[in-house]
Amino acid sequence: MFKHYLTAGLLAVGLAAGAPVAAQSRYFFPAAKAEDFDPAIPTPEQFLGYPIGSHYTRSDQIVAYLRELDRVSDKVSTRVIGTTYEERPQLVATITSTENQQNLPQIHAQRRGLTDPTLPAPAYAKLPVVVSLNFGVHGNESSSSEAALLLAYYLTASRSPETQRWLRESVVTIDPLENPDGRDRATHWFDQNKSWPAVTDPLDREHTEAWPGGRTNHFYTDLNRDWLALVHPESRARMAFYHEWYPNVLIDFHEMGTNGTYYFEPSKPHSTENDLVPRSTYEVLNVHLAKYFASALDQLGSLYWTKEQFDNLSPIYGSTYPDFEGGVGITFEVGSSRGLAQEGSNGVVKFPFTIRNHVATGLATVRGAVEEKELFLKAQRDFFTSALTEARKFPTKAYVFGSAQDPTLTNKLLETLLLHHVQVHELGQNVTLDKQTFTKGAAYVVPTVQPQYRIVNSIFEELTAFHDSVFYDVTGWALAHAYGLPVAKQKAATLVQGAPISATKALAGNVVGGQSSYAYLLPWSDYNAPKALVALQQAGVLAKVAFKPFAAGTKEGGKTDFGYGTLVVPVAAQALPADSVFRVVSRVAQRAQVTFTSVSTGFSVGGIDLGSNNVRTVPEAKAALLVGTGTNASEVGEVWFHASQQLGLPLSKIELSNFGRAPLGRYSALVLVGGVYTALDRPTVERLRRWVQEGGTLITIKNASEWALKQGLVTEKLLIPAGTSWADTAATKGSVATRRADFVTQEQEGTRAIAGSIYRADVDLTNPIAFGLTSRNLYVFRNGTTFLKPSRNPYTTVVRYTAQPLVSGYVSKGNVQKISNSAAVVVSKLGAGRVVLFADDPVFRSYWHGTARLLSNALLLGTLLNVPEGAAAPTTAEEAN
Repeated sequence: MFKHYLTAGLLAVGLAAGAPVAAQSRYFFPAAKAEDFDPAIPTPEQFLGYPIGSHYTRSDQIVAYLRELDRVSDKVSTRVIGTTYEERPQLVATITSTENQQNLPQIHAQRRGLTDPTLPAPAYAKLPVVVSLNFGVHGNESSSSEAALLLAYYLTASRSPETQRWLRESVVTIDPLENPDGRDRATHWFDQNKSWPAVTDPLDREHTEAWPGGRTNHFYTDLNRDWLALVHPESRARMAFYHEWYPNVLIDFHEMGTNGTYYFEPSKPHSTENDLVPRSTYEVLNVHLAKYFASALDQLGSLYWTKEQFDNLSPIYGSTYPDFEGGVGITFEVGSSRGLAQEGSNGVVKFPFTIRNHVATGLATVRGAVEEKELFLKAQRDFFTSALTEARKFPTKAYVFGSAQDPTLTNKLLETLLLHHVQVHELGQNVTLDKQTFTKGAAYVVPTVQPQYRIVNSIFEELTAFHDSVFYDVTGWALAHAYGLPVAKQKAATLVQGAPISATKALAGNVVGGQSSYAYLLPWSDYNAPKALVALQQAGVLAKVAFKPFAAGTKEGGKTDFGYGTLVVPVAAQALPADSVFRVVSRVAQRAQVTFTSVSTGFSVGGIDLGSNNVRTVPEAKAALLVGTGTNASEVGEVWFHASQQLGLPLSKIELSNFGRAPLGRYSALVLVGGVYTALDRPTVERLRRWVQEGGTLITIKNASEWALKQGLVTEKLLIPAGTSWADTAATKGSVATRRADFVTQEQEGTRAIAGSIYRADVDLTNPIAFGLTSRNLYVFRNGTTFLKPSRNPYTTVVRYTAQPLVSGYVSKGNVQKISNSAAVVVSKLGAGRVVLFADDPVFRSYWHGTARLLSNALLLGTLLNVPEGAAAPTTAEEAN
């Protein structure tokens, strides 16, 4: 009842201001006539009580308006597809004709003929085209979600013959809030800092969001980069909805800098496009739609540009994933006001103007999709048919993956594949491929000959040849390498496939052998073992870790091998009685989905015994992370996510400005991600040094490692001194001042950066930082230019790049030479403590699980890492520098 009173009240406010409402409609829909709109459908202004573009609309108000359209119109249906970390709903509105609304299940069934080549092709003339309009994946690119309200209103309320045709021949889905948490963070900032009249000065507080800004989700993740990895709930819910409809056209609405105009595709020909995608997608479908976008913006007199920037290389974005699914994905970027109005090189950019541009191109999208309907429908059918043809020609016939020692990560990769509707089979028999053993029941087969061939290829195949050397984002997206699992390519078609898989295994954690009076053992090789350790400690159970491998006897008279890092939970040493210890271990096993083994003796069949000095008690970790202005928000979010969601470890997030008064003695580990740490003055750095010397573990990532070296906290070295430019190191003749190049080639300077690529490294499995890894071959993701020298101490270079490290992605010859044989992870002794230096981001975008283990170990086991003395004297003059 309250909702109806509220709605009625808002309607009264809006209707009382009838003239302004009509003026708004004329501004946003200049080609429409007033009589075209159904007065029974409330405008956004009538519902909200303020004109669109005069205020930033909260996510709950956006959801409420779309639900109101659902209530008053039989052309609209809404559905909550998921919930964010901050408990905000992810709502999608589906808008189509009344008849189509009533027949959505039948339309859905008929569209299967587009994506399944084994079914007959549908009657294209009778099948609606599906258009998905997605808004606000970057929460502070706020004009998009405001445009969503106006577009939903127009499609619902317009009675024009053209609009009625659109609704008959299309199904339009509107996702108004791809990132509700980030949206509200930005909305609160803009609304709290706006002025009357609007302040257009770019330095005004309204236009300069405080760290971390509203671009990202709760864990500061850019959800626009999560379409392939599917780490976060927002992405997973969106992917499930996507695969219900396989839209023919998907638009992702964005904003760019205030000095920009408007961008739409086609993208830069060939150079930033993927050869897996049919050329017709780029050269026909994109080009056809572009004519509609251009016409709409021409009518407004709005400037725009195309073909110059933004990658179409990989399926990691909302605007590219559809290209790998037989649709067309397109980015719209509008020059942003980032507030109500802001000065730019094109004059003062006003919030309503940015919204109007998106409204115009949104309507043009529906117009173009309907006008070219059969072209898009047939293209999708041809896409999936050609996928089978291309797959049959491809030399790899299947990929095999999985580890009996790590069912958790095996399940994670399997789950991701299934979310992408990839066909996966059980492994039919034990096999050895590429010197790796895959066990039936613990490994899976992914055939390449399937409709999702192009997604399969993107996930498993390496790519090192590109048409260009200037990139917008990462160039190494072979997701399978991120999991740190054994993966092999099967060239012959004779591999035995078992039954098809439709769901992941339920990993039922348990205690093999039941209650013990002596000890419980847990292999550290399971990705969830660190989570289990944290849970045990939080329950008051003491746990130890084995620094050397051993073999324990089983009740059946056999033996089980336990590797480096095995957790040992002794029963007699606990403050709890034996039956309580068993209950805790059983509960932790179930919740962490891991398997403990009960043993009745500490006398091992092989290796060390359980009472050895090499089985050491693990102190409960108390970790902190420096955050705030100066730190890289994305990397902060990744570490925070890993501690919270993977480890269940409470992580104190300390503002950089508060660090000087932080009681460091309460923390066992401190993490510094990439950033600028000039805010830490000399006395504060000395406090940090003393804390490490007294036993603390300092963990530094990317250029934070450079900062630690510059502060003299450790004696390790960089291959290239911090602050040295590429020109200083690349020039072979003359000085930098004499180097000359054509101005137009300046874009190529970007090639000196590391374009987010994948590398092979060798890892010391006996080092506690690497406990749990079972292969010396480790895939590392690198997108920075911190180059560490291997330590002069022969025991403390934990991870070192191989001589020929590049696996997938682009890197210049000069940079690959620097990476070759350099250090990826080094541990350096400082008094009773240690500094763990990462040259790269071990938890890149929260999906690089293979190296995430290294961070887990540094956080949880760092206090046990007694760095051995063993510094070797330099053997060359170069090493002495």
